[in-house]
Amino acid sequence: MAVYFEHSIQAPTTRGDLVHTDVEWHHKYSILAVASKSQRDDANGSVNLFTEGGEMLENCSIHRSVVVGCLQWHPDKKILAVGWASGEISTSNNHCNEIFEQSSIHRSPLAFVQWNCSGTRIVSGDLSGLIAVWVVDPSGQLHPVPLHQHRVQGSLSQCVLHIGTSKTRPGESVLESYSWQSRKTAQDFAACFCSTEDALYYLSNSGECMERIRMRSNIHSLLMSPDMSGIALLTHDMMLTIFSVSGNGQTSHKIKVKLSGKKKATQIIFITHGMLASCSNEEIVRIWDLRENDNCQLNIMNHIQTAPDEVVARIGYNIKRGVLSVGTTGGNVVMWRWTPTSPAGKPLEGLARWQFIAASSVSGSVIQMKWGLNRNLLAVNTSSAVQILIEHTMNSHFCDNVSAVQISPSEMIIENHVTGLVYPFKTELQIKGIFTSKEHTAVWSGSKVVVYAVSQDKPMVRTTGSFTSDTCIVALHEHNVYTAEKNCINVRTHQGTVKQVLPISDKEGNLISMNAFGHCLVIATDNEFVKMWDISKREAKLCCVKMVAESLPEGSKIILAKCNCSGTKIGIIFNQSQGERQELAILDVETHAIKVLDMAVLIREDEEEQQQQQPVPDWFFSLPDEVTEAAFMQQEELAADLVRREPLGLFWDPVDPMLLAVEAQVGSYRSYRENSRAIRSGKHADVGMVIASMYVTPDMHLLLNSITPLDPSFSDLLGISTLFLYFSRKTLFSSPESPSSAATNDTLVMMTGRVPMKEFAGLEQSSDPATLQAVREFSFYSMLGDMDRALKAIKLIKSQSVWESMARMCVKTQRMDIAAVCLGNMGNARAAKAVREAQSIPEPEARLAMLAVQLGMLEEAEKLFSKSKRFDLLNRFYQSSGKWDKALKVAEVKDRLHLKNTYYNYAKHAEGIGEIQAAISSYERSGTHPFEVPRMLFDDPIELESYVMKSKDKAVHKWWAEYVESVGDWDTAVQFYEAAKDYLSLVRILCFNGNVQKAIQVAEESGSRVAAYHLAKKLSMEGDAQDIRKAVHFFTKAQCYSPAIQLAKEYGLENELMGLALLGSPEDMMGAARFFEANVDTQEKAITLYHKAGEVSKALELCFQHKQYSILQQIAEDLTEESSPEMVERVAGYLLEHMQFEKAVDLLLKSKRFMEALDVCMTHNITITSEMADAMTLPKLENESPAYTQKRVEVLERLADCCLAQGSHHLATKKLAQIGNKTKAMKVLLKSGDTDKIVFFATVTRQKDVYIMAANYLQSLDWKKKPDIMKNIINFYTKGRAMDSLAGFYDACAQVEIDEFQDYPKAYGALKESLSTLEKVKAKNPIALEAKISMMKKRIELVGRFVNAKRLYDENPDESMRLCHSLLDEPQLDNSVRIGDVYSVMIQHYAQSDDFNQAYSLMEEMRRRVPSVNLAYYLDIRTIEAIHRALGIPVGRGVGAEVMLQRTLQEEEEEEEESDE
Repeated sequence: MAVYFEHSIQAPTTRGDLVHTDVEWHHKYSILAVASKSQRDDANGSVNLFTEGGEMLENCSIHRSVVVGCLQWHPDKKILAVGWASGEISTSNNHCNEIFEQSSIHRSPLAFVQWNCSGTRIVSGDLSGLIAVWVVDPSGQLHPVPLHQHRVQGSLSQCVLHIGTSKTRPGESVLESYSWQSRKTAQDFAACFCSTEDALYYLSNSGECMERIRMRSNIHSLLMSPDMSGIALLTHDMMLTIFSVSGNGQTSHKIKVKLSGKKKATQIIFITHGMLASCSNEEIVRIWDLRENDNCQLNIMNHIQTAPDEVVARIGYNIKRGVLSVGTTGGNVVMWRWTPTSPAGKPLEGLARWQFIAASSVSGSVIQMKWGLNRNLLAVNTSSAVQILIEHTMNSHFCDNVSAVQISPSEMIIENHVTGLVYPFKTELQIKGIFTSKEHTAVWSGSKVVVYAVSQDKPMVRTTGSFTSDTCIVALHEHNVYTAEKNCINVRTHQGTVKQVLPISDKEGNLISMNAFGHCLVIATDNEFVKMWDISKREAKLCCVKMVAESLPEGSKIILAKCNCSGTKIGIIFNQSQGERQELAILDVETHAIKVLDMAVLIREDEEEQQQQQPVPDWFFSLPDEVTEAAFMQQEELAADLVRREPLGLFWDPVDPMLLAVEAQVGSYRSYRENSRAIRSGKHADVGMVIASMYVTPDMHLLLNSITPLDPSFSDLLGISTLFLYFSRKTLFSSPESPSSAATNDTLVMMTGRVPMKEFAGLEQSSDPATLQAVREFSFYSMLGDMDRALKAIKLIKSQSVWESMARMCVKTQRMDIAAVCLGNMGNARAAKAVREAQSIPEPEARLAMLAVQLGMLEEAEKLFSKSKRFDLLNRFYQSSGKWDKALKVAEVKDRLHLKNTYYNYAKHAEGIGEIQAAISSYERSGTHPFEVPRMLFDDPIELESYVMKSKDKAVHKWWAEYVESVGDWDTAVQFYEAAKDYLSLVRILCFNGNVQKAIQVAEESGSRVAAYHLAKKLSMEGDAQDIRKAVHFFTKAQCYSPAIQLAKEYGLENELMGLALLGSPEDMMGAARFFEANVDTQEKAITLYHKAGEVSKALELCFQHKQYSILQQIAEDLTEESSPEMVERVAGYLLEHMQFEKAVDLLLKSKRFMEALDVCMTHNITITSEMADAMTLPKLENESPAYTQKRVEVLERLADCCLAQGSHHLATKKLAQIGNKTKAMKVLLKSGDTDKIVFFATVTRQKDVYIMAANYLQSLDWKKKPDIMKNIINFYTKGRAMDSLAGFYDACAQVEIDEFQDYPKAYGALKESLSTLEKVKAKNPIALEAKISMMKKRIELVGRFVNAKRLYDENPDESMRLCHSLLDEPQLDNSVRIGDVYSVMIQHYAQSDDFNQAYSLMEEMRRRVPSVNLAYYLDIRTIEAIHRALGIPVGRGVGAEVMLQRTLQEEEEEEEESDE
């Protein structure tokens, strides 16, 4: 809790008549500028500067004979700009103590002087309407001539700057973006807005000035939003208009609203997140949320006592801290803090977002309030005085069951928790620190220390000593006072006499924490040293010095250090990661070992796993080895509540050296999603602060004992003392006066509170040390899971409350067996029985919950039921606890199975307590209202009738109809039976009353089968023919055909009988068929009914007997294989006789006579379809008999032969494949010529001969132009292991490359593939194979030589020609290389070399060697003509023929190309 210290400024003593007119804080330094004037003549103005403590700075004052009009600080430097009533502008440079005067162009009092963001410009405006922009040099001196100046209509009053951006930089908050520091790099200003009485003017950075807005009423306030996105104008008639401002200063209308309030606003300010605050001479401050269109009111009377006419005068807002300050006419200052979310991260709304934090008082009426943004400094101007309020945290201390709590800057309350005495008193100091012991309390102010003696038997406090000291840290132990001073700790008497000096070296640094506890004094320094002295003797003895920085994470800084009562362990809280979070460490004094307990580190990195499982800190796995599995799970659950919290304070138990209490809050690094997940799981994350008690074992293991959420009425943990945790309370003062004079002891006791530790619940009044020690041991061993030693520790205890406490502990440790022992010692038979019965519940958490219920641990039981997912038990628990709202919610969401039962039970509960309407509603939701509500209201006929009349429920109407029928009210009964749509009862009453016609009408219109049946029974007993027909009709409507058929047979209603029989059961049909069979004229109906009843044989017999061939074909469709062969043969013969071949085939197929069906198909040319073939295919069974297999194969072979005969190759192939004859199937498929199916069949068959047949078939296709076919041929030959065929195919490929494309390199590659394949052949005749391989090698050699000759031609033509000549000498060249191709290479070479004689000679040689050669096939015709022309030899007839042939070939090629296009 915060308190504000007051410092009045030390105004010049020679000027007692000063009136302070304005105050202004520097944005960076803690310097306050105060403008003053003489009260007597309203002149002689001055400006003085003061520190945050109120001390006036020397040689920094400015005095003039005129008053100050306005003043403002430079954004960065200690330069103050002052505007005077004479129009002059002064700048005071406090860096060099110089004052610069500027004879301004202004001749009227200045209304404002405004620095730009970089401090290089000043905008000034006066009451005559003159506005100017000045250039300022780095020292603060203005240029003699303004950069821009303009005169506007009216008197200027206010000015705001727009810096041209409304966005924050990455990683920068809105609050940071509003500070001067973050705007230094921005441009000077994009726009300056100045207001007169009723207009807003715009001044751009370039000097352009124009009127932007004119209002209908005078302007009261001009504001710029903190994010620079909008301008707010408030007029005197309370009209608020907000304009959005673009980056270049353009404005556009955004919001216009009339503000509410009894009086006109005296002040309005922007605060945060699109909010405005205003005061209007009332007791309230109005807050408008412009973004959410919401508002709320803060009332000062809820927090302070005010004078009768006291109202809010001024308001101020600290944008960095989110603190709203309110000053009143009575001198009170009230403060609220903006808290948009709860400590757990839940968003708050409305008034809940404003948290009251402090109240203070000043002398006089507040006329001005200004916040200093660099520190939490508030300057309050009351005209006659200026007071500076500095925020301090309330001090408190607890030791030896004595607590001291500060309640105001100079007041405190001491409470002795053993005797119950309370000591309120006021000190002579402004308290900055408190330390208490059992008999003494020390307070200090930073300049003085006072020690008080506290009486043990009466509420009296007296001063035992005081002395001057600038110490900020003090500790007490017995009669010694320990004061932290420069480079040492002085051990003093209460009067200040130094008894001993404990040195602190420069290497160790400056002291930042000191605490005396038990018999030890522990300090921590800013160089991360921890030192401990034993102070139990006359002189302190150093017993531990440890530089802990090397054991802590890099960059860590110690905040505080405290030792346990035995001096064996030291707890340390330090800042980690440059102050981002605080963590806890434990130092072992003997071994100097340090264990860091980082609550932010998780052992599970995967986010999905984190959502499903509880994350725990990594130090959790340093548990002792003897911890049991159940204890481990308990520790894991407790540790999960500490994840991503940060410790704020630590407190050791004064008796047990292992017991430590840590105050922890939700860390700033904990995400809102994690908080939400923890809240949903029911953990303590929904509170901002928890108290974690734990055991630190001698071997540095840690065992969590309990996690206690901080009660909302408490503010801080003060300490721990054996049984209790002690807290300071959040106290609101009724008056700023001293509470010691008005408050009673009952009020003062509320300053502190205590909560028993969970393991000591029920022992609050116990003071037996042995009992407490036994309970403490039980708690410790329970944490380990060693329940045997735990029971041994308490076996001698006879106290029932202790055993109950132990049973409660068993709920935490999940030890149902130990709980049974505890319950036995308690003598609680009822609870013991409940625990035994709970053993049948499979979920362990649910069993524990049942135990918790018996022990009155309802909160724990609720959590355990939720954790076990036994929402049915949770529902019952809520019902038994009377928490019907929760029970209904659980039933609605989680336990839908028992929803109606829950509503029924709640209805019973509501009925029992007289809540009739709630009971009615719940009975209706449970579905039991048709009976329960009339039962409940039966004794109140009027209310019951009213309920029935209002109800629209048919069941209720039926109940009422039955009731009025029982009392003889037939008309009302008919009315309500009709409303309930109970047509049976309606027809019953109508028939009873003789109104049969009305009953017939109801039965016809309603369509009710039961009503029709009742009416039919009534009519059938009349005996009249007309009634019999009606009875048959209504039996038919009721779908009761048997009695209708019986009536029709009895009364000879043949027309109705046939229709009814067709609608009835097979038995009904058989009965009617026999009836019709007896009559010769109705044989067709009999046949039809026998057929419909499933008696096909009987129907066919009658057909042939009475020659009813017209329906024979219909009956034949229902014959199956179970039908007699004679009947099937007879019907089939009839169909064949009448040329119904297809129907005959279908009949034979249905009767499974496949061979006969195939005979009919072949004889009468019936095409076998795929469906017919599938019908004739017998299924393949797992364990089929040989006879069945033979029959199946015979049918399929015959079917395949028939399909093949009909040209259905694909179908024949399919059937042959089904019997496994794949070779024959492929042969059949080859006849179809369907390449795709042939390839597919070969691929899926995976049979060698099938592969070879498919490849042979594909070779017959045009594989030269289709690479896919060539690929399949190679693939099939390879898979079929037909290497000789594959080699032949490669040889064919080579020959194609030579003959058609003259591509010898490809041919060479194909021949090599052929040779490689031949070498893999395992032939029966090796000699023939060797000859074939030898021949292939020779061909490859010749082709390779020719390819080499052509390749060498470009590099060495002569060598190429030599190779060609050698090739021509080969005897079997033409089998490998065409002779013409060799000659063409040589002739082309000599023709290109102009050796036409040699070329012609080769041509002639080529003709002789190949007499039938066509030269034009090998040589270009132009080459031939060129050779003849060069030698003067006319082209002969043979050549001419070659020419003609060549031209013909060219023409044919051109025609083919044209056709392709």
